[in-house]
Amino acid sequence: MERGVYVPADLDLPDKLLFNLTARQVAVLTPAALTLWGLWQALAGQVHPMLLLLVSAPLAAAAFVLALARRDGTTLDRLVWAALRAPRRPLAAGTPDPAAVKAAAATSGRKGRLSRVRPVPAPVDGVDDDGVIDFGGKCAVAVAAGCVNFDLRSGSEQAALCEAFARLLHALEGHLQVCVTQRPVDLTGYLAGLDTRAAALPVPLRSAAEAHRAWLASLTAGHQLLGREVTVVVAGPDADAAIRAAGQVEAFCAQIGADAHRLDRAALAERIRFGLDPFGTADAAFGSWSR
Repeated sequence: MERGVYVPADLDLPDKLLFNLTARQVAVLTPAALTLWGLWQALAGQVHPMLLLLVSAPLAAAAFVLALARRDGTTLDRLVWAALRAPRRPLAAGTPDPAAVKAAAATSGRKGRLSRVRPVPAPVDGVDDDGVIDFGGKCAVAVAAGCVNFDLRSGSEQAALCEAFARLLHALEGHLQVCVTQRPVDLTGYLAGLDTRAAALPVPLRSAAEAHRAWLASLTAGHQLLGREVTVVVAGPDADAAIRAAGQVEAFCAQIGADAHRLDRAALAERIRFGLDPFGTADAAFGSWSR
């Protein structure tokens, strides 16, 4: 007989120290509370209490926001501390200007650290037209893989899929990385094509095509359609090994009934561009790394 086991869901949460506050929150609120208490003690009887309240209320609110507010899962005090430690001037690519480094060191007092500032080298040395990525010591190839619905398969079919994936992992000589992304789907061109093709159909089929087109248009009007994109990157000690590994991934996808094809340089650059700037807000060129 199987028995359920309770697994707490708050294992990664910090411990509460005082008044349901963590140690970090107490450390932020305690100096603010002591400062306000000292202010009231020093000015009591000399300044009207309403004026003291008007002065201390914003300070107390700022302390509470700093201790309790979170942004993208990070507490606000961590973000403020990171902003204070961040450099005030952006570092341009290339060799740093010695005069700028010396001036920044003189103003910040961190000459030893700033003298070691260097541009971060790019991890990729180049990408050829066939999509082989050169990392300097090894190569990699990216494969665009399709998807299969695992939940709709029977138990034996799910076991067969897992066994096939296990065979692929054991057969590969290099590393494998699977990246799953989602991007908006634009059906404008497809709907326009439906209108063109529906006009040439007989009347009964034309009505069915127009109804199908109206249904798709209602989906795009009320929902943000997303398409799933799976990219499998396989690495090897050289280009031939990476290409062989990509062929193994393509064979595995064909075995489970999913489409797969290697990405050339243009297709790989397009996927990286979307990953870096999914909303198309940057005007930077991404083609320099692939040369």
